[in-house]
Amino acid sequence: MIPGRRIGALVLAAGFARRFGKDKLTAPMPDGNPLIRHTLENISSAFDDILVVSRPDSGLDLENWPVTLFKGAEQGMGASLAWGVSRLPAWDGCLVCLADMPFVQARTYRLLATELTPGNIVIPAHMGRRGNPAGFGRRFFAELAELNDERGGRKIIRRHEADVLEIPVEDPAILMDIDTPDDLDRYQAGARSQNPG
Repeated sequence: MIPGRRIGALVLAAGFARRFGKDKLTAPMPDGNPLIRHTLENISSAFDDILVVSRPDSGLDLENWPVTLFKGAEQGMGASLAWGVSRLPAWDGCLVCLADMPFVQARTYRLLATELTPGNIVIPAHMGRRGNPAGFGRRFFAELAELNDERGGRKIIRRHEADVLEIPVEDPAILMDIDTPDDLDRYQAGARSQNPG
């Protein structure tokens, strides 16, 4: 997709959604399809290379995407991220995408991938607020593979702030991760108002 660089998407889908009350990734969207399908279709339209981190007991329908199953998902997002990074093929960089963010636009993923190099970190920002997904060049893969807590890649970003490229985007969905049913209802309403057709 990007001349001279192989950039892929690592999709974290191994959480337990305890605040949501049930598996939020299977929650139906207005078209009847599960939330995770919307996320993965947006990502797939931007990337040829994708790897999804899930749990053996997730019950998700992921047969159309490459998946690695992580038995230790209860250890937290950082551990799931470490597992996924340790199983990446020979990518030059990866965007760490959250499965519960179905409204992030494909063009946002493509923009971030274009700016990601083996030696930098890219983070989108909307109206001055940083969001997701964050992208990491392969220089940081070894550190990501050592994570073992809930904080994901945030401490890697803090450690290497001088290597961070913050990219302004017009996509408010980079700030819309879904933790509760109210979040889903509110963000769906916002997405409809921005895309009325």
